[in-house]
Amino acid sequence: MEAGLRLAVDNGEINVSYQPVVSPRLGQVVQFEALARWERGGRKVPPSQFIPTAERSGLISAVGLQMMRESFIQLGPWLSGGTERSLAVNVSGVQLRDCDFAGTVLGMAETHGLNLRQLVLEVTESVFFDADEHVISQLASLRSAGVRVALDDFGTGYSSLGRLQELPVDAVKIDQSFVSMVRTGAEKLPILSSMINMAHSLGLSVTAEGIETAEQAAYLTDLECDALQGFLFSVPESEAGLEQAISRSAEALEALEGLRLRR
Repeated sequence: MEAGLRLAVDNGEINVSYQPVVSPRLGQVVQFEALARWERGGRKVPPSQFIPTAERSGLISAVGLQMMRESFIQLGPWLSGGTERSLAVNVSGVQLRDCDFAGTVLGMAETHGLNLRQLVLEVTESVFFDADEHVISQLASLRSAGVRVALDDFGTGYSSLGRLQELPVDAVKIDQSFVSMVRTGAEKLPILSSMINMAHSLGLSVTAEGIETAEQAAYLTDLECDALQGFLFSVPESEAGLEQAISRSAEALEALEGLRLRR
């Protein structure tokens, strides 16, 4: 796996797909999350298989920068359509331990004319455990330049709720394991409302991921969740499928509004 991945990186075979994130309030796509995709010998290798290998081998730094560069180029025209639009890129602790990471990202953004306030770096809470000073300083440098940081898989860490106010983040993404608790939309789930209210009280925006049904979308919208992401709106698409993803998201948002009006 590692040898094949190394060749894939050298040959530029790691591609990017984009999954839309929608704002129920604005009724439109406001963000795309960049996701790594690798096709090896005609077979798609699941990210759950090759990303851990990339992290263990250190190849994640090359994969991450390759993805970021491609995303800046491919999403540039869409991002230029409004300052409310943004690009989210996942970043691992391995990348953040590289002392040149922040400078490289800022230089790449300048080269491609990207507004830094339209870049969101998604990190998991594990990044902040055993974090050396380089990790925190990298995030501080990027945030001071305008880049936003989102805490991914929120709620699954050892102490996300208790430590939230201490972490240098601007947004949280509620893990899909919590979203899946919503089945009919008639449930009473104080854990979800508590997570959203706590984040809002700290001035953080909230995205719920793993949305698969209109009932889940309506439930979270009623809780004033800022943004929604999941297969209900669109599967990840390549650059060629961006317009289709936006169109499908618009249709899902329209159906969602109709459902909420009927309730």
